[in-house]
Amino acid sequence: MSHWSLDLYLEYLSGLSPPEGSFEAEGAWEHVYDVFPIYADLHLTGQAWSRQHKGMLRLKRTPLPGEEAFRLEVESEVTFLGWLPTRTQRTTASVKCADDRLATPLSWELESVALSAEDGSPVALSHMRESGVREDGAVELVFEGGRRTLEVSSPLTSNWSLFDAVQRLPRGEAPGAEFEMLEDLRLRRAHQRLTAEDRTEVTMGGKSVPLYGFRQIGEGISPTHYWLDEQGRLLLAFGKMRAYIWHDGVTASTQGD
Repeated sequence: MSHWSLDLYLEYLSGLSPPEGSFEAEGAWEHVYDVFPIYADLHLTGQAWSRQHKGMLRLKRTPLPGEEAFRLEVESEVTFLGWLPTRTQRTTASVKCADDRLATPLSWELESVALSAEDGSPVALSHMRESGVREDGAVELVFEGGRRTLEVSSPLTSNWSLFDAVQRLPRGEAPGAEFEMLEDLRLRRAHQRLTAEDRTEVTMGGKSVPLYGFRQIGEGISPTHYWLDEQGRLLLAFGKMRAYIWHDGVTASTQGD
């Protein structure tokens, strides 16, 4: 039997093909995820999700030789339900991360824009460009017309950095200490913690696929699950607002093979 957190996604996963090929989390790779908004089921049967509003997340990791760091390129397009009108947010970011346990963000450039639900055109006054740098226990954010400083503690990560970090954590061994997270590299989320989940399995493309996982809890977030295959490749990440599911057709995520 699969872990209870996977119940909402089992039918969808059964129609996907599991990724193939070797994977080296410390190396160069590119992953693509389909992104689905999650919302409360009006029939009071729990949660549901909108396949009509499917988005995309692309993450590309490039080691930086000699720097004990790597570059994480982010392309994200997600739809927010419950807004009037519904809107889609397109975000790109280039993040220099420390090659440490939680992929600490060191500096970054971020750009985002809201897109109209009617024709996909940019919404007026929604474009935003921002840069950030972390040093001496603080994050300095610089944007058009101003800057602001966030006091942060260590360890520190971001929601996108965690997609990398969980793939490099020892299986079944979550960090014991609390950490802070920068959601979308802008919002401070304190007192975060990861715990390990027991091994489980799902059916993908007619095959039984073993998974192991981590669960994240903390201030300002809903509990979030991360499920990885036996090669250490992150296949699913989801909380109560959004689900990230491995994009079908991506057969090998390690670059340069």
